[in-house]
Amino acid sequence: MAGAEIIDREFATKFLRAADAPLDYGVYLLFHDWWAEAPQQAIEAYSRELASIPEAGPLLASRYISEPLSLDRLAECAPGTLGHAYRRFILDNKLEQNLGRNYRKFNEELTSSGKLDRLPPDLSYMMVRGFQIHDFLHVLTGYEATNWGELALAAFYLAQLRFPYHAMRVAVTAAHMAFVRPGLIVDAMDAFVDGWSYGRTARNLNFERWEDELDTPLEVLRARMNLNRVGLAA
Repeated sequence: MAGAEIIDREFATKFLRAADAPLDYGVYLLFHDWWAEAPQQAIEAYSRELASIPEAGPLLASRYISEPLSLDRLAECAPGTLGHAYRRFILDNKLEQNLGRNYRKFNEELTSSGKLDRLPPDLSYMMVRGFQIHDFLHVLTGYEATNWGELALAAFYLAQLRFPYHAMRVAVTAAHMAFVRPGLIVDAMDAFVDGWSYGRTARNLNFERWEDELDTPLEVLRARMNLNRVGLAA
C-alpha cells in the first residue's frame, strides 16, 4: 500500500520550478508557497526548534526591529568598526535600498497581505528580522555577496537557526545540481560544508542587536562570537 502523501503535490511542482532555475523562481517565493499548504506538524516542529534555541528568548519577547540606518550614520563609524565595514559592504554591493528599507512597515505589509496567515508569530518575526540583519551577517562572517558566499551563509544560518527558508535554499540547490547542473556539485558542497561547520562552531548571531554595535571594533565582535576565521571569499 502506498504511503500517505505529506508534501503537497501542487507545491512540489513549484519546488521543481525552482530547482529548474533557482534564480528565476527564488526561495523567497517558494517559502510562501510552502506555508500555504505546509503540514501542521511541520509548522509545529519548526516552532519548537526556534523556541529551543537558548539565545532566542529575549529577542522574541522584545520583537525588536531597528529603525532604518543611513549612510551618514555609518560614515561616522571609525575604521575597523562594524559600522565602517558594514557601510563598505553596502556600497561595494550597491545595497543602499536594503539599508534604507523600513522593516517595520515591511512586516506590517506582509501581515496584512495574508501571506503569513499560517506562519506562527515567532517565525513571522524572525523572517523579517532575518532579512534586516542579513548583510550584518555577511560582514561578521566574511562571506561575500557572491553565489558561493550566499550558499555558505545559507548553511551558516541553517546551522544556527534551523529555519525553513534556509533549509529550502539548501534543498533547491541540491536538487538543481543533482538533476540539472552536476558541474556545481563540488563548489556548492564546499560552500555548504564551510557554512555549516562555521555556523556550528560560532556563537549564535541571529539574536543580537547589531545596530547597537556599529561603533564596536569588528575584531572584538568576531572574538566575542567565536568567529575565529573569515568565511569563503569567492
